[in-house]
Amino acid sequence: MSSLPPKPATADTGYITQPASLENTYTSDKSLQRSLKWYVPSAMLRAAEPQFTQLGDEAVSEQVREWSADAERNQPYVKSHNVWGKRYDYDRLITTEGWKQLGHWGARNKIVSAGYDLSLGSHRRTIQYTLNYLYAPSSGLYSCPISMTDGAAFILSSKIGDLPSEHPFHAVFKGLVSEKDDHWTSGQWMTERAGGSDVQNTETWATYSPLPSSSGADPLGDGDYLINGFKFFSSATDANVALLLAKTPSGQLSTFLAPLRRTIIGDDGVTRQVSNGVRIHRLKNKLGTKELPTAELELQDMRAHLVGKLDQGIVTIAPLLNVTRIHTFIGSLAGWRRAISITKSFAKARSTVGEPLWLIPMHLRLLADLEVKHRGGMNLAFFTVALMGLVEGGASQPSELAHLPRPGKEANVVFRTLTATAKAVISKMSTYGIQECQEAMGGVGYMDEPDEPEFNISRILRNNSVNSIWEGTTNVLASEMARFLLKTGNLEIFSSWLGRTLALVQAENLRGPLSKAWSALQARFSPKNQPPATIVADARRYMFTLAWILCGTLLALDAERDQDAASKEIARRWILSAEGGVGDMVFHDIVTVQESESAQSHRDDHLEWDCRIAWGIELPENRASGHRSLQTTGSKL
Repeated sequence: MSSLPPKPATADTGYITQPASLENTYTSDKSLQRSLKWYVPSAMLRAAEPQFTQLGDEAVSEQVREWSADAERNQPYVKSHNVWGKRYDYDRLITTEGWKQLGHWGARNKIVSAGYDLSLGSHRRTIQYTLNYLYAPSSGLYSCPISMTDGAAFILSSKIGDLPSEHPFHAVFKGLVSEKDDHWTSGQWMTERAGGSDVQNTETWATYSPLPSSSGADPLGDGDYLINGFKFFSSATDANVALLLAKTPSGQLSTFLAPLRRTIIGDDGVTRQVSNGVRIHRLKNKLGTKELPTAELELQDMRAHLVGKLDQGIVTIAPLLNVTRIHTFIGSLAGWRRAISITKSFAKARSTVGEPLWLIPMHLRLLADLEVKHRGGMNLAFFTVALMGLVEGGASQPSELAHLPRPGKEANVVFRTLTATAKAVISKMSTYGIQECQEAMGGVGYMDEPDEPEFNISRILRNNSVNSIWEGTTNVLASEMARFLLKTGNLEIFSSWLGRTLALVQAENLRGPLSKAWSALQARFSPKNQPPATIVADARRYMFTLAWILCGTLLALDAERDQDAASKEIARRWILSAEGGVGDMVFHDIVTVQESESAQSHRDDHLEWDCRIAWGIELPENRASGHRSLQTTGSKL
């Protein structure tokens, strides 16, 4: 019997990995589905499901992938002068058709407007951020201007009720929440060279200088203040309007809103648009978010409107930060989920040492670990989103969900603490998690093909890395959280809520370690035991330890809602085995592996639970071994 000679591979023949197309995130993400069933009434969720499903389908469609690829391939640039050397009436920021279409796609899917749909009551934010969760990883970073647009809309929504109907802020708000292709976006300009996160060092100044009379052509462009200064990081440079901070002659900060362009009537009687004193100094060259135009802007006599009270800029603009921080951690989790999906698709298509990668024990454990950590982040995220709905709606009666804070001061304190904590911790967790997904694919995970966004984890990682920086770095947010809780009464209010919530956990073996950890952390945090400066110096550990306790509590309560077996195992691993996603930044004498659980990772059914958590199925009887040297007769799949 003759055997055929071996056939060498060529560039076009031989083994080629062919992963399956990505699934619809809404229909495949169990963590998202559980969060929605917990926080959204069943009738409202049923009504929203068709839109969620459609958006999930569109997010992995060929059309959206092409728009995303176009935005990455053809990055924005600026033209300030025409071919003859004449300066344009305003700097031309050139963005691609793909970038523009991604924005229109978001507006049509109510990415901003759902947050202002009063028919959804206190659940409108949960609906809105679910849409953002599905939209963000396919948006080509248009989710960034969306977040600032939402923040601006949020601030204006609280102001326009007291303004006359002809005030231009009404038209601005309408544009920001529009679901049509003529929708508006807003920038957020605070960062400067001197100040960074310390906005009190702002070098931008506002002078009260109203026009003698309105031109009538553009009320929005006829603001009473002239702004002069230099903004060092300005995302959403192609926005219609911007919210910004500037100092008035008192030396205090105020918040202003200004259009980037004004409409004027020229000497020839023709209406045209000109720059509103905004000159693009240069676009930033960044590690990631390259499709997103970020610029240094020089402001020269930019006409602007005061927002809120004079010299109360921080108080006025602070609510915007809550909104953008929520967008940030929702986007982080969405990018992480996309990376997990890519990694799983690869594992299903790949074999190594003669065995399917998705069943090799070490790889299976990695996938399960990623799911545990992501579930913890999702629980913290959607709790915070639900809490925003409670705070924003001004509810007077407690929620039907016993673990939500009581309306009023308690809800405000918990929300203020969690927006900083969730943004910092989830952003950091997701960057680590996405890097693990990249590594799990070997060399192909390191590839960065702009034409192939479907499986490009490198692009996800590059873009996600900024989430630990913008809207407050980890250190800035940790300091903010610690200083807020050190203010008179805040820690006591927060502790009252958390203690009451911990008592809701029925399983003593889970409640005990969490309660013990919180008691230890609270005692250590007390100014009676150490100076506030020492507490702030260690604020990262306080924040990440608190996040571990919060996630563990929410995971336990989630599992006990329906006694779901996989959810109970996820909670057990997070709490008892200290397998949470907060790593080396916790206090390790507080977040500890329980003695009764120290050997649990070696128990016979641990691998079976890995498979249930990672894949939602039972581990096949003829399981993989992980290496040829470990294979026995009949063990190879």
